[in-house]
Amino acid sequence: MSQPIEITSVSQWNTTLRSATAAGQTVFVDFHAEWCGPCKAIAPKYSQFAQEHPQAIFVRVDVDAQKNIAAKYQVTAMPTFFAIKSGKPVDSLRGADPYGLKAMVTKHAGPNPPVPPLHPEAEAAKVKGNKAFAAGDWSAAVDAYTEALKHAPKSPQLYGNRSLAYLKMGSPESRPKAMQDALSATDLDDQWGKGWTRLGDVMLAAAELDTMDSQEGLLQGLQGAEEAYQKAANLLQTTPSQLAEVQKKLQEVQDKIKLL
Repeated sequence: MSQPIEITSVSQWNTTLRSATAAGQTVFVDFHAEWCGPCKAIAPKYSQFAQEHPQAIFVRVDVDAQKNIAAKYQVTAMPTFFAIKSGKPVDSLRGADPYGLKAMVTKHAGPNPPVPPLHPEAEAAKVKGNKAFAAGDWSAAVDAYTEALKHAPKSPQLYGNRSLAYLKMGSPESRPKAMQDALSATDLDDQWGKGWTRLGDVMLAAAELDTMDSQEGLLQGLQGAEEAYQKAANLLQTTPSQLAEVQKKLQEVQDKIKLL
């Protein structure tokens, strides 16, 4: 299991931040001191969070041994914790507060596995697609995600986004495309829990909206959705909000199956 890494040089620190940025990982930092009692008290909890969130990077920095790093982040009390994304602090916590630390880690640990940054042109098209999706313009969202996929054809997240946009269109022509994109997302990354959620959503819609010739066909569709949601739940154990959402969907599908 993952354990926090002790930073022993500025060079190691810089390398860690660069590699994390390239991989789309959050870096959590524990600024501590050997003489600090509260630092020692919370250290086991910090190590526990590192084990529970292997998608993120957890490091420890001794403020006396690495004064330049501590000074850059204006650390004046120990322990002080930071969450860093793309090389920049996004959150911090001062003091040995295990509940506050857990909340910060849960909020910023990110997906498991982490999502590497997209090509700049793909990212710009994705942002355009997200705006169109938020405005309810499903067709424009599909077009934007399609453009993004031209620059990042191996991105399961883009396939997942386009799948949902196709699903929202709700036409008989769009649903097979939604299914194909959802399948592509899970094929590209079978460890992406949200991708399995997307697939479950599409399979459930197909079961409920398509014209079924038999009760058996409906049952097969619901069972496919159930399997996808179960895989998603198994992969989303470290992201409570997404886990709760997929568990609710899973229960609803199981209830429908019982009624058949």
